[in-house]
Amino acid sequence: MLLTAAARLTKTRLAFLALLMVVTLALPLVDPDYFWHLKAGEYIVTHRALPTGDVFSFTRAGQPWVLHEWLFEAVLFLAYSSWGTFGVQLLTALLAMATLGVIFALMRRLGQSAPVAFILAGCGGFVFASGWAPRPQLATYLFFALFLSILLRFKYDGARRALFALPLLMVVWVNAHGGYLIGIALTFLFTGAEWLNYRFGAARTAARKEGLVHLSWIAAATMLASLANPEFAGHWLYPFQVLGMEANRAIQEWQSPDFHGDGPRIYLLLCGLFVLSYIHARLKPDFTELLIPGVFLFNGFISIRHVPLAALTLMPFIALALARGPAAACAAWWKGSTLGRRYANAAGSGTQLGAGVEAGLNWLLLLAIALVLALFQPLLRANAEKQAALLPAAAADYVIAHGIKGNMFNVFGDGGYLIYRLGPERKVLIDGRVDVYGDAFFKDYRDVYFGAAGWKDKFDRLAIDFAILDRDAPIRQLLLADGSFREAFHDERHSVLLRSVPQRAALSRADQQEGGHGL
Repeated sequence: MLLTAAARLTKTRLAFLALLMVVTLALPLVDPDYFWHLKAGEYIVTHRALPTGDVFSFTRAGQPWVLHEWLFEAVLFLAYSSWGTFGVQLLTALLAMATLGVIFALMRRLGQSAPVAFILAGCGGFVFASGWAPRPQLATYLFFALFLSILLRFKYDGARRALFALPLLMVVWVNAHGGYLIGIALTFLFTGAEWLNYRFGAARTAARKEGLVHLSWIAAATMLASLANPEFAGHWLYPFQVLGMEANRAIQEWQSPDFHGDGPRIYLLLCGLFVLSYIHARLKPDFTELLIPGVFLFNGFISIRHVPLAALTLMPFIALALARGPAAACAAWWKGSTLGRRYANAAGSGTQLGAGVEAGLNWLLLLAIALVLALFQPLLRANAEKQAALLPAAAADYVIAHGIKGNMFNVFGDGGYLIYRLGPERKVLIDGRVDVYGDAFFKDYRDVYFGAAGWKDKFDRLAIDFAILDRDAPIRQLLLADGSFREAFHDERHSVLLRSVPQRAALSRADQQEGGHGL
């Protein structure tokens, strides 16, 4: 059986395996939020319990912390503890490729050819490649693709039994990422649109009504299944609270997309292709085929965070519309044309290699790709190290080596990495968990960081002992000019400041004598 499975390496599987290998080896682990997710997973696995309050910051120590991503974090840490950074890269690549694989299979089921489906999947993958980081949102991408596939199979294939998977998937999704509400919204939006199709359509049969009643019960069960989380019903309010925070508007991924980049431009291309394919389709779209892609397309223009979901939604509907219109017409024209018939005759007159020989050649090609990647591994590693240099690794090394402790001031974007390197012995001021800190604290932090009016009073109330800052951070210049802090270490991008007390001054002089970066 294993030999039979090994021999079935088709061109499509070859392409996905090659992409999996490339993403696994080339993926840089530099996303700041990845590090605190990894540290949270370590806490959960080692303590075999969820923390009852915040354990990573001194500014919010012990206060309630909603761990809506605890399951993903535990799996992330288990991958890391088992296979190191390669395990994290492999987990990330598997989730990304599984998402594209589900959408590709859905497009094929909707009648689209393999080449067209693969091109669409490639475009969609390029759009949400920026989200290929070891973060819980990868779970949302995969579960969203599964929900969309199950619902569309029900619509076009009448697959009722597959609907029973939705509540089961929701139990996992609600504990893996706060984006589970998107699954509930998708299910109810689909159900409502299908009822509209029934109400205003011509085929109002008893069997169809029975199927929609079944779908409605499944939608209700899916929503109830989301209660299977540590917060129970309180978890329903959490995503709305996070989305309503003003601090989120200052984070780039929650802002509207900038269409100067390649990814957003391809997203615009998908949007245009969606409109054109619907215009030229022989069958005009129904309520479901308009509402589902329309809602997610609109959300993609509101926030960068929603663009991957919009791309995942557009791909199958574009594939469906093309199969109903231009693609089908072009295929029929090609088969009936003189050139098409000559090509078919020429292709059919050759000697067929057979499935076994073709699979063998595909395996050889896959091994060749693996060899090329192995040869380019030093270049990939150098690129990863170059990106890792953006993190305050050397500054964290300095703090650990010299036993520096106390209240730390840090840059918002570096908080996740510093949790990973310095916690739990040293706690951060702030990190990417905006929901933990709240709008008021985030505003005060920005006032201090940029030196707004009253920054000194707010800073003094924090009782800071040392700071790890970007060298171009406004607060760094202010603290050095104020004279209350001295620079003990710096590299090209980061700096460590110590409060100006005798023992810290002596440490700074000793570091200079060692020939380091200290001043």
